[in-house]
Parts: sequence; structure tokens; C-alpha cells
Amino acid sequence: MIIKKVAFVLTTLLTFNTVLADIDSKEEKSINFIITPSLAYRYDVFKYSIPDSEFLNKRISELIWKNHIIQPSIKIETEPSPNQFTFLGQVKYGYILKNQSKSWDHDWDHTRDITGNVISRLRSITKSQATGNILDLSGAVGYSLGLFKESLLTFYVGYDYSDYRNKNYGDIQLAYKTTFSFSSGGLSQKYNFKTQSPWLGLSVNAPLTDKFTIIPTVKLYSLKHIGKAYWIYRPDLKQDPSFKNTTKGKGIGFDLDFIYKYSDNLDLTLNLETKKFKMKKSTSKMFYNSLSPGGERDDTSKLFNLILISSSISAGLKYKL
Repeated sequence: MIIKKVAFVLTTLLTFNTVLADIDSKEEKSINFIITPSLAYRYDVFKYSIPDSEFLNKRISELIWKNHIIQPSIKIETEPSPNQFTFLGQVKYGYILKNQSKSWDHDWDHTRDITGNVISRLRSITKSQATGNILDLSGAVGYSLGLFKESLLTFYVGYDYSDYRNKNYGDIQLAYKTTFSFSSGGLSQKYNFKTQSPWLGLSVNAPLTDKFTIIPTVKLYSLKHIGKAYWIYRPDLKQDPSFKNTTKGKGIGFDLDFIYKYSDNLDLTLNLETKKFKMKKSTSKMFYNSLSPGGERDDTSKLFNLILISSSISAGLKYKL
């Protein structure tokens, strides 16, 4: 909510400043469009934990995905200029590599001993191969100010949308020192989540030489996340979905662009990006069917934690129209 309010105020001030600048300007400035296709390698660690119903400060279950992703993308933007607005939009589509990506499901038992201390025991570990795909959409409007020499300081107000679809195959489970499998290598679980992320950003365009430029960017996110899971091998859970997570939180991201000017219209780019989303205000809703011990019902509880850490490296061609 704070980021949304700041974004509204910042956009209003930038719009007012631009109107004044246009009134004073007698010379019309042309808009240069830039198209950047790129290919990225990305590594995501996604984790969420469910608290025990009796011992609320203890986890009863924790799911972890470690996904290796190949992600092509294309970005269209206007070239930043001093005292001018700039616009950008980007589409990314990622493929989760099945042979490299893994998923883990940890479950615990908690009891009290005669002294009142809580004793925790890891009951089972389930390991699966992960695959799937990711659609990322991003848009932003920025305003640039001239710094020393040819450097630019750009403020951004943006919005990101992510549709992340995980599929788990196989489930080698170690439970009570016994190893077995429910799915025999087939599809065992699906977890799909959508994240909406308005953000504020600040970047510095800093030419090092006539050929080399670096652009560091910092982003602050406000998040809303909705995840739906399908636990195919669980006979006591419904499949439309088995459970649903709804969370809100915050995040921070950092980008670093290295740009080499190959010609007047073509640049070579290398981008390093990392971001961390952490969500605390969360609820989890389980949907049980008539085969469960308690009969058909919906159980609602709070999530213990939900974290997404994403890092990537990408290379691309930046073409100026």
C-alpha cells in the first residue's frame, strides 16, 4: 500500500514537471525506440512452510523447489533522455529444465516430553523432479534527470505479473525409514502461482568510455501472491485444487547491465539480476473430500513462511530503431 501511494505521488510530480518542461521547450524532440531480444539462464529457489496446528512456532510441512530455467525474452523501450519520460515493456517465457530441477517435501512430527519441551522429528522426505514453464510480463514508466557528463538518473514506476507453473514427476519418499513411491515416476503434483508486483525503481546510466556503459538498478516491490496446488496422489484431497495459498509481502531486486556499443544502432548487452520476495501475511486453505478421516471440509490456517529467491544472467542484442 505504501509503494502504491508513493508511486501515485511520484507519477503526479513527474507529469507536472514534464508539462512545464514541454511549455518551455521550443524544439520538438524525436522518440527513439529500442528493441532487445535476449536469452537468460535463471535459478529459482521457492520455499513455503505450513505451521503445526498445535505448536504454531514449528513447521509441520515445508516444500522446496530448486529450478534451473532457460528464459528467452524481448524488451521494447524508449531511449532515456534528460528531463523526459521513458517507457518500457518486457515479455519473458521460461522453461523449467526437468533433468536439473528438483522438489523436496519435508514433514515433521512434534510432541512434548515430560518436562514440557517440544521434541521435533523429521517424519518423511519426498523428492521429485520438477518441470514446467513461467510467463513474466513487466511494464514501467520512468523519468530521467541529467547528471555529470552523459550520465542519467532515472526514476521508475512499474508493474510485474508472473504466471509460474510447476509440475513434479516421481516421488521417492523416505518415511519412517521406509522408501517407497506413490506415482512410480508419473505426474504427482502441480503447483501454479500468480504474483502481481507493483514496484518503484532507481537506475543510473553511467558511461565508462565511448564504448562501455554500466546501468545499476534497484527495485522495491509490493507483492500479492496466489498459489494453487494439485496433490494428485492424495486420495483425501480434492483436485480442483487440493489447497490454495494467498499471501502478501515485499521484495527487493537488483539489476546490473553491461553494455558494449558495437555500432550506432547496435549494442551488445549482459545483464545480471537477483531478487528476493518474502511474504508473511499469508493463509493456506486445504480442501478435503469425503475420503478424509474428518469428512469433506475446508481447513484454513496461516502459512509459516513463503520465500522466492531468483537469480539470472542473460545476454542480448540492443537494436535502436
